[in-house]
Amino acid sequence: MVALSRLLPAAGLDAVVAGGDPDIRRVVHDSREAAAGDLFVAVPGDHTDGHDHAAAAVAAGAVAVVAERPISSLGDDVPLALVVDSRAALAPLAARLYGDPSRRMLVAGVTGTDGKTTTATMLHAAWQSAGKRAGGLTTVDFRCAGEVEPNRSRQTTLEADDLQWRLRMLADAGCTHVALETSSHGLMLHRVDEVDFAVGVALRITSEHLDFHGTREAYLDAKAQLIVRVGAHRDGLAVLDADDTFAHAQLAAIAVPRRLTFSALGSARADLRAEAVRAGPEGVRLTARTPWGDAEVRLQLAGRFNAGNALAALAAACATGASLDRAVEGLAGLDRVTGRMERVDLGQDFTVVVDYAHTAEALERVLEELRVATPGRLWAVFGSAGERDRAKRPDMGAVAGRLADVLVITDEDPRGEDRLAILEEIAAGAGAQGAQRGERLFIVPDRTRAISLAVEGAAAGDTVLCAGKGHESSIVTAEGAVPWDERATVEAALRRRLTAAAARPGS
Repeated sequence: MVALSRLLPAAGLDAVVAGGDPDIRRVVHDSREAAAGDLFVAVPGDHTDGHDHAAAAVAAGAVAVVAERPISSLGDDVPLALVVDSRAALAPLAARLYGDPSRRMLVAGVTGTDGKTTTATMLHAAWQSAGKRAGGLTTVDFRCAGEVEPNRSRQTTLEADDLQWRLRMLADAGCTHVALETSSHGLMLHRVDEVDFAVGVALRITSEHLDFHGTREAYLDAKAQLIVRVGAHRDGLAVLDADDTFAHAQLAAIAVPRRLTFSALGSARADLRAEAVRAGPEGVRLTARTPWGDAEVRLQLAGRFNAGNALAALAAACATGASLDRAVEGLAGLDRVTGRMERVDLGQDFTVVVDYAHTAEALERVLEELRVATPGRLWAVFGSAGERDRAKRPDMGAVAGRLADVLVITDEDPRGEDRLAILEEIAAGAGAQGAQRGERLFIVPDRTRAISLAVEGAAAGDTVLCAGKGHESSIVTAEGAVPWDERATVEAALRRRLTAAAARPGS
């Protein structure tokens, strides 16, 4: 515990304080999480303002409040510290209170549009195999050595108070290396301000979250901040995708102490390159040419694009103390990443894959991969999020209309938008590619029914892709979050089909 009068200046805050000087046990930004001894930081948001919930936090036990303006609902006896930007104040407050845990470990940030979760998980596996006690914080889960906890927050990068607390737990558990999935939101909204990044891995950057960033260029600028941060580290390492024609030149121009490049296309100018890439249902095989020698890499994960993710993970792992052979063993032992090209097999004579692809570029990559491996029809069950980047909706429809044989357009997270209007925007893109309703194109808002339609309609040799939800544990509607499990829903549909088939005469 730290006295408020000591914590504020330690966080670099020149705050105007009224009230007493309590000892602070924890920093929180969510009033629902507040408890005795906590410091509540009132953060304004798009949908709710923490200032409106400060009194509730105090009623729950918070002993002081940091805010941007006076809060009339607080009594005169509640210590209140006024700051210019409470969101920016959250990170240093939490970092100082928890003892700057990232400085006790080597932290590698992994950013990019697609592949962040898989690459961070690969990096964790490579470090672990090499004898490093490693942690991992991703969209999907939180890892501490061999222990895995699902990430229920629906955030790629946690808010600063939650992130610093997680880092403190990893440091206290003896972790020396941490792979941290780092989103553009995390970089721009001060969530990672106090993380001491020693490594920055930048995967391919395409286009996403334009509702937040405005332009593709601004999105890239946000991602570039991770490499800028690494450049300030005394031994900072940037790992860059040499095949990224959009982002590589800008990222490579940022001064860093060390830089490694990788190429899944085998470019001779890259430090790590993939050769003889072979992808199939059993996974991916490739020869990795690296500064530490050559290695045959065998991945259980499907998807040719995972060759690039593997090279990025090997670069970060081997440059931070892992031997190449042990790192390669770690990648080979990783059997799946939840919701990432995850096959669901209950003995049916067709393939079902669950993937998180929720951008046009990601959907295209997955469909292209499955197209080659599918002797029958390729089904695509997908949607697009409400209250998010609308421009990608027709693009996703166009990609699926071009690459899939049957499209079932359904809810992803409609939020407060008209769910049918979202689906119609996607359908417009599919229609432009010749997908006719009732033939190749079906609009089924209820996602359970949509998955059942595809599973029941699939024939031997077909592939059904369920895209967009992946690992997520809820569907967000106008009424709130509804519990969801994509894999379990697929399995239930498969069991119904298999049970019905077994009950038919002559089965």
